[in-house]
Amino acid sequence: MSELRTALLGMIAELGVREVSEPNRLGGGSSQENWAFDATIDGPEGPVLLPMLMRREPATGVVDTPRDVEFALLRALGKTDLPVARVYALDDGRRLGRGAMIVDRLPGRAHRGVLRDTDPLGLGERARLELAAALPTLIARVHGLDIESLDLRAVLSAPADPARAELDRWVSELDRVELEPHPGLREVIAWLSRHLPAPVPCRLVHGDFRPANVLVDAGRVSALLDWELAHLGDPHDDLGWYTCSVYRREHFVSGRWELDDFLRTWSAASGLAVEPERLHFWQVMSTFRLAVIALTGVRAFCEGATDRPAAPADQVEKLALRETGLLDATTATDGSST
Repeated sequence: MSELRTALLGMIAELGVREVSEPNRLGGGSSQENWAFDATIDGPEGPVLLPMLMRREPATGVVDTPRDVEFALLRALGKTDLPVARVYALDDGRRLGRGAMIVDRLPGRAHRGVLRDTDPLGLGERARLELAAALPTLIARVHGLDIESLDLRAVLSAPADPARAELDRWVSELDRVELEPHPGLREVIAWLSRHLPAPVPCRLVHGDFRPANVLVDAGRVSALLDWELAHLGDPHDDLGWYTCSVYRREHFVSGRWELDDFLRTWSAASGLAVEPERLHFWQVMSTFRLAVIALTGVRAFCEGATDRPAAPADQVEKLALRETGLLDATTATDGSST
C-alpha cells in the first residue's frame, strides 16, 4: 500500500471507511491536484463503494486559496440546492503533505470545449444548446444565495468596494510575479482605475464560472466545480469572466446561442439588470487577471518551482488592451488561450 493510500485511509477511517483503493491522479485542474479513489464502507447488505476525490494544493500553483476556505464554503453550500460536491474531511498538510480535502467524486465529465461544434462530450447539438441555456440560470442561482443565512461572511471577506478590492489584489499579484516590465498591463491598470464602478451589495461570486468547470452527466449539469476563486463581490464579476474575449469562442454557440442570449437569461433568472458599463469593467478586469495568472505560471516555471511550461502572456495582454479600447482590434484576435 502506497504512503498516500495509507494516509487517505487514516484520514477518513473515522467515517466508517475500512479500505481505500490506490488513488489515481486525474488530468486537468490547473490550480489543484485531483486524485480519484474508492472508499469501502460496510452497508446493510454488504460492502459499498463510495467514489471519492482528494483535492490537494500543488507544490506551486497559480491560485493561492487555502483548502480550509474552500472546504468551509462547500460545507455551507451543501445546505443549498446547488449541485456541489459533498465534503468529508480536511487535512492541513500533516497527513497528506499539503493542504487537502476529501469530497464526493460525482458522475460526469467536464471539458472546456463542451459547447463547441467539435462536441468533445458527444452530446449532440440540441443537448449542447440546452446546456448553454442552463448555464446563466445556474450562475444566477449562485448570485441569488442569501449570504447572511449561510453565514458566508464567516468564510469569505466582504469588501466595502468589490471592484477596488479586486483591482488592488491583482495589481499586488502582478507586482509580485512580474519578471520584466509589462507597460501594456500598467495601461490596463490605469484604465481600470479610471473606470471603477460604484460599490454594490456583496453576493457570492464563483470566480471561475465557465463550461470547463461544469460537470456534465447525460447532458445535464451534475456539479459546479472549482470554487477556489470564489469570493463575495459584484455578480457582474462572474459575467465579465464568462464573456471576456479570452473565452468568448468556447462559451457560446455561434449563431445559435450568443452573448446577448446569456445575459438576457441571467437577468431574467437573477432578477438583476445587466449594466453595460459595469459589465465592461469586469470584462477588462477578467482579462487582466488572466494575464497576471499567466505571468504567475511563467515565473513559477522560470524559477523551477514547476515543470509545466507556461504559455506566454503576450496574447492575453493584447486582449486586455483591446478590451479597454486602447489597442486597435486588428492587432489582437479573439482566442481561448488559457
